[in-house]
Amino acid sequence: MIPEQVLAALRQRFELLPAPVTIDYFHQGESGLIVPGAAPRTPCPACAPTKETLEDLVGVSPKLRLVTHEFHAETQLVETWNVERIPAVLLRRGGGAPPLRYYGLPQGHFFEVLVEVISAFPAPPPPPAALAEVLNRLTDTVSITVVGSLRQPAAAQAVASAYQLALFSDKVEATVIEIETFPDLLPQLGLAELPATLVEGEHGFSGVANTLSLAQFAVDAQGSDSPTPPQVAPGSASAIGGAPGAPPVSAPQPTPSEPPTVDPAEESVDVAVVGGGPAGLQAALVLARARKSVAVFDAPSPARNAASHGVHNFIGVEGMLPADLARTAWEQIDAVGGASHRRAEVTNIERAHDGDLVLTTAEGDRLGAHHVILAFGHRDAIPDIPGFAECWGDTVISCPFCDGYEHRDRVWGLVVPDAGSKATPPLFAFNWTEKVKIFLGSGVDLPDEIVSALEAQGLELHRGDITAINHEDGKIATVTLQGGETVPVETLLWSPESLPAPLVERLSRSLGLAVDEEGFVAISPMQQTNIEGVWAAGDAIASTMALDAARSGGAVAMLIVQGWFEEPGA
Repeated sequence: MIPEQVLAALRQRFELLPAPVTIDYFHQGESGLIVPGAAPRTPCPACAPTKETLEDLVGVSPKLRLVTHEFHAETQLVETWNVERIPAVLLRRGGGAPPLRYYGLPQGHFFEVLVEVISAFPAPPPPPAALAEVLNRLTDTVSITVVGSLRQPAAAQAVASAYQLALFSDKVEATVIEIETFPDLLPQLGLAELPATLVEGEHGFSGVANTLSLAQFAVDAQGSDSPTPPQVAPGSASAIGGAPGAPPVSAPQPTPSEPPTVDPAEESVDVAVVGGGPAGLQAALVLARARKSVAVFDAPSPARNAASHGVHNFIGVEGMLPADLARTAWEQIDAVGGASHRRAEVTNIERAHDGDLVLTTAEGDRLGAHHVILAFGHRDAIPDIPGFAECWGDTVISCPFCDGYEHRDRVWGLVVPDAGSKATPPLFAFNWTEKVKIFLGSGVDLPDEIVSALEAQGLELHRGDITAINHEDGKIATVTLQGGETVPVETLLWSPESLPAPLVERLSRSLGLAVDEEGFVAISPMQQTNIEGVWAAGDAIASTMALDAARSGGAVAMLIVQGWFEEPGA
């Protein structure tokens, strides 16, 4: 059932599982025995392919285990776990009721989300602080059910939001119903639009909400008979109500409007890459060597890494200037042929009448593409502090792995501007220097025991916002704190907030591109977006270094090539 190239990717992914995962599968046996007096069984055409898919999946790793259950034979377990229909795929912890379940045949985007959930199931990451605060307000266990179609990529985002809440909180149970297997549920649930999310089977909405909005809706549903529906992604329909057994809504709402299509472009390529950094260039090289026509759009404005003095921790190009790396990459790509370098900013991407994608530049030029890779990186929110911009990339650095060696044995200042900002663990800096000072912004309040522990390690703590960075030609001498104190320091390790590229918000409106809680491109485990034919790589999906960005660009390119002749009409 699962193509070999996908199985190969799954083997690599599940090598990282920190603990075994058991998948419980409820199905209908294939026995033709007819029991006198018993009601005839409803056929389950999806049971056999679901079982085959799961067997292929668990076959890639010894850490995955499949336990099959005969739905009509194990009635006590069916009742205990409240298994409502088959085929049913369940993930559970211990002997309690399974917190995550999937009804139907896992395929397409739904399968990708299921893979991501299985990967995170043994050791889920901690939720973001804002999300944790909302989930802590749940007073009791809440059930969230998502009803969606395999043919609707946006449904996978609704599924991911529900599953993530179940991973983050033991008070959330998430159920997904794949409607192709259970089409009769549409009139039963009174649904006019998909995807639809139901909380406690009573309160619902259609469209895609992010995890934070969904969590807030679940909390509100526990305390109100008519909670306010959450904000949904652009292009989603307005909220609806529905409950099991309820009649269809009396006035069906209009089908969610799809983003409008446009005329195809006169010129087209196989793949367009938006972004000319390591991710985009690696993708272009792989695609060109697979004999695909490629266009790489590289905005003429200065790149995010323009201030860098060299690319580091990238074997073969250690210390090379970013501009020299790009120049070398293009020499190698041009030697293969088939790729064009276009110094233009892409301002919009739309779906054409023929199904392809159309990219429009700031100059109004249009280009068609069968696939698009978003590799435009992200932006750094440079604080408005005198001296910061002049020292950025020189003596103000954001990544110790990237630039720590060049600043070894200097006096470092680790900056924590506010309570929610990214910060390097203080002792971690000792890998590069023993002279470390910590600057805590006015909104950062550390417990006394932590302060004592840091000072016992010889760390010098300073409190108050940095109001100025005093330097000469980008070389820091001191920083001035709120209140006037001046502190000598040579290097500042300061990670400003990351912001999504402006194109992300535009594509969210024009193309219905799904984004995560922070506004960045939301992707599947295979780096696909919710838009068919649109992929993402590199810093656009939070890569940390040039080598990692290049790896993700190459991975996307290989996935596109591997699936090229499996596409209808390709």
